[in-house]
Amino acid sequence: MALPRSSLNISAVGILNVLEVFGRKAQPLSLAQLAAETKRPKSTLHRMLATLVHAGFVEQDRETSKYRLTLKMWSLGMSALTGLDMLKVARLHLEALMTASDETVHLAVLDASGQIVYLSKVESPRSIRVQTQIGKHSPAYCTATGRAMLAFLPEARERILSQPLQALTPDTITDSTRLRQILGAVAVKGFAVTKGENHPEMGGIAAPIRDHTGAVVASCGIAIPIFRMRRELIERGVALVVKYANAISADLGYRVPSDRQAM
Repeated sequence: MALPRSSLNISAVGILNVLEVFGRKAQPLSLAQLAAETKRPKSTLHRMLATLVHAGFVEQDRETSKYRLTLKMWSLGMSALTGLDMLKVARLHLEALMTASDETVHLAVLDASGQIVYLSKVESPRSIRVQTQIGKHSPAYCTATGRAMLAFLPEARERILSQPLQALTPDTITDSTRLRQILGAVAVKGFAVTKGENHPEMGGIAAPIRDHTGAVVASCGIAIPIFRMRRELIERGVALVVKYANAISADLGYRVPSDRQAM
């Protein structure tokens, strides 16, 4: 149900309206044209456009004085399409990973707060399995899916590790120096393994997912009751997780280096 217009920030609504006009017209527009399309005063539009120019979403042609969208808007649109494509193409691979491993499978992304968010899962049919929820947030520093991303995202990694970290279990590693060492090893190996750090009875194995540019945009992995995390299962699980994470990346347009295709 839509919120009443009075409950929204009118400036934000106006700016979004301006962006919609640019998208609909798909051409440079003058201040007068924008005023006609939005039914807003030119003085108000000028302030909105100044904000958009300052933020890098719109630019003004020096010769014609007309405004147009920048590639920053295209970049945002591509990010949204990548997210939709990722969920679409990943599903079959996630199901195959669950079948091969017989454990619950997740696809996760990193949000702005430094936590992972589960976007998709395929639950194991086993009677004893890890129970999770789509949309659930968990700290990235103590989960396999989180570490599989942080190892390749230096800005996010340093932002998280520069803050005090909470120990969720007796085994949670909160020392930033030690975590940097662990994430360095993840970057070299291409996968992450955790045991009892986010929950005392759970562990996980995860690998990064890359888009067509090679950027890490997500991770996928298996969640395992810790009593089953013996060496043989970990070794088999690593090979499977890396295989299917690479397959999802390939479907997103990333060319997986040959030395990562088999562990």
